[in-house]
Order: sequence, then C-alpha cells, then structure tokens
Amino acid sequence: MIDHVNNLKLQHLVELSKLGDRCAGIEEEIASWLAEHDVVFAGNTIPFVLMPHFVSPGQLRRVKRAVGCLSAVLDRFCDAYADDERLREELALPAAEDALIRLDPGFSQPLRICRLDAFLQGYDVKFLEFNADSPAGIGYTDVLHEGLARAISLPRVSAEFETSYTPMLPVLIDTLLSAYRELRAERAELPETPRLALVDVAGSPSVPEFRIICEAAKREGIEALHATLDEVEYDGSVLRVKGEPVHLVYRRALLEDLPEGDLIAAARDRRAAVVNPFRARVANNKKLFALLADPRFAELVEDAERQVIAETIPWTRVLREGRAGYGDWVVDLLAFVSDNRERLVLKPASDYGGHGVSLGMETSQSDWDRLIDEHHANGDYVVQEYVPVPEEMFPTVEDGHVHMRLKRFNINPFGIGGRYAGMITRISDQAVINVSAGGGLLPSVVGRHRERLLAEEGADDETARLRR
Repeated sequence: MIDHVNNLKLQHLVELSKLGDRCAGIEEEIASWLAEHDVVFAGNTIPFVLMPHFVSPGQLRRVKRAVGCLSAVLDRFCDAYADDERLREELALPAAEDALIRLDPGFSQPLRICRLDAFLQGYDVKFLEFNADSPAGIGYTDVLHEGLARAISLPRVSAEFETSYTPMLPVLIDTLLSAYRELRAERAELPETPRLALVDVAGSPSVPEFRIICEAAKREGIEALHATLDEVEYDGSVLRVKGEPVHLVYRRALLEDLPEGDLIAAARDRRAAVVNPFRARVANNKKLFALLADPRFAELVEDAERQVIAETIPWTRVLREGRAGYGDWVVDLLAFVSDNRERLVLKPASDYGGHGVSLGMETSQSDWDRLIDEHHANGDYVVQEYVPVPEEMFPTVEDGHVHMRLKRFNINPFGIGGRYAGMITRISDQAVINVSAGGGLLPSVVGRHRERLLAEEGADDETARLRR
C-alpha cells in the first residue's frame, strides 16, 4: 500500500527546522497557552513537541476496526462476570471488588470509556493494556491540538498535505448522557437534563483535566462540577455533590480508592448514573489478554472478532503451572517462561501504568526465576510476548535550538460508547512511556497528500475488501 504519511512527517520536520531559533519562542508561546488552558498534570504543563503525531488513513482504519471489535468483546466479558463462575474464578478478585462489579448500573454497555494502549509499527497494531476503570487524557488532547494548530504555521506543508483531527470531548459528553438517558427510562423521577459531577480522590493530579471536561459539558448545556469523594453525600434518595443535587457522575476515582460510602450507595440504588460503572473494572484485568483466546469463553467472542484478537493481542498466558500453546508447540509453561526470558514480559494482572512490569531482556535470570517462583502459585501475574517499542523522529528544542530526536512512542486510542473516538500519542526517551513518569503527550492527527494517487485509492479499496 502506498502511504504518504512519512512524507508528511519529513516535510514537517524540514519546514520546522527552517524556522531555526524561532522554534524556541514558539515552544514558549505554546507552553504558556497550554498552562492557561489547563493542560497541566501534577502542577506541571504536560510536555509536548512542536509536531502532532501523524498517522495515515490506512493506519487509522486498522486502529478503528480493532477498537470497535475489542470494545464489543470487552463489554461482553464485563456483563458476563456476574453470572459466569468460571470467569470469576479466573480473575479471583478481592471480595469487595467482586461485590461492586456485580452491581447492575442501570444501563447497557458498561465499558463506556476505555483507553486501549498499543504499539503501532507501520500497519501492525499490538495492544498491551486496557485502561477501563478510569482512563485519563481525553480532555488534554483536544486542547493540546488547538494549542499546536494555532501556534505552528507551515504553509508549504499545508499546501501539499491535508490533515484532520476530530475532537473527543463532544463524544465523551454524548456517551455520558446516553448512559444517563438509559437509567432515566427506569427512574422517571430523575430530571430530563442531569447535573454532572466528576469525582476523584482528594489531591488528584488530574484536576486541570476535570476543569476542561466541565467546560465542555457546559458548552453542551450541562451543568457540571468536579469534586472529591469527601464532598459526596447521599441521603437514600438524592445524591449531592458540594451540596448540589447530582444525577450523573463521571467517576475518576479508581475502584480501590472507593470507600464503602455515599457514592457506592447511590450507585447501588441507581439514583445516579455512574460512568464508568464498577463492572468496567473487569476489562482492566490483564488476565483478559489470555482469556480472549481461551476456548472456555468462546461464546463471548464472534468469529470476525477472533481474527482481530489474533492480529492485535500479543501471546499472553496467566503465569501458573501447566501446559500452554505457543504457536505450533505445546510447552510446559513455567519452564518455557524461564528458558525464554529475553522474548517475554511479566506483568501484575491487576496493576496499571507500567507498575511492576519486568522486561525479560532487562532482568537477570535469577530475578526472573524468583518472580516466577513468587507468583506462579497465586495466579496474579501474566506472561506476555515482548513487543518492540516503536520509535520515530520528533523535534525537540534544546538550548534554544531545534533538534530532531528519536523517541519511543505508543498510541492510546479511545473506545467511547463502544466505538473509536480518537487517540492520543505518548512519547518518551525511556522504556516506560507514561505522562506520570515524565513522558510527553501529543494529539494524533490523520494526514495524507492532497493529491491522492490512483494506486493509493486502489489500496484503500483492497483494505475495505479485506475487512468484509
């Protein structure tokens, strides 16, 4: 397939380099504007570079198809948990978490908001983590795109290439309201238009993003506020946040940070729509990477979805004694994991943000075997085939001058309301690519030549044929 997005990246870098020392001033201007518009995490403006992450239409099609298929499958696993004893046994969740996940939220499609973190290498997409409990980043990215677009003008690039970016905030607000409307169909006493509250623990580093989302809701005619769990009250009839009646909650507190209290009681009584509902936590568990292809759960996966899973999910197994398939082989799993350290990764099943992840190639054999010994009996770890971290050139301003640097990156597409809504790209000089670990954030922008070649159009048709 002919793909011109690499030409776009190169042309952007070339034209940016022609601006020379002016790039430092542009970067300062953008950083100041972003700080004023709440693109801030833990008190610091989120790092960025003077270029969005460009993806091609073909790459976007691959990502969209995968996100749509995986979102549907993950929804089924979340819904199946309450009735499927085998699934509960596999996940082996703590009793308090298990009880919350079993609660009926009062609306369908529990996985309303999910960030599916992945590596994109050419047209090959590999998903490594599902952030399904309380994913962040949607609000920042729309504003970041606006900041870059208003400050960087490269006429020769614009003349040759067309680019597009679809804001995610309107889609987020729409899916929150959709969940509320479903609940209101059962609870007629709820008002037609809800008041929205974003709720997190005290001291959350994401409060600036909450302000961005509240402003987006207000633009859609929805009253919105953000608050801490301590500011939530429920009297058995009405949920109040900062003293105001609230009917729709965008939950940003993680499940483990929720005390048994007013928010849980209101959700249990279905006096407010809480999004994501607690049952979305099922999709956060990395054991699902193994269970998606497990024959015991075949009824939760359709045939077309199996193909997507095979293409986009790295080989993954729950770390425990027994036999396991690996390609055409059947292996003794623990011996295989020990003997093939350099091609594998060990991950805690229930953690997130790269915590506790051990890359075999960066771990000594003795430490690797110790991890296997410590965790195989508990079933609390997964082993996954290592996927190389992709790298691309990005512009950085150093000592007042612009330089082109090779950086590692991952893509973070969002499934909102069960469909692809957009994605962010995170970049880093380190192996762990995470904003909380000092990584940068970029909007993902679709780009292509304005003059579409016949060969490219034919390739597009071939992609469409393969999807059918």
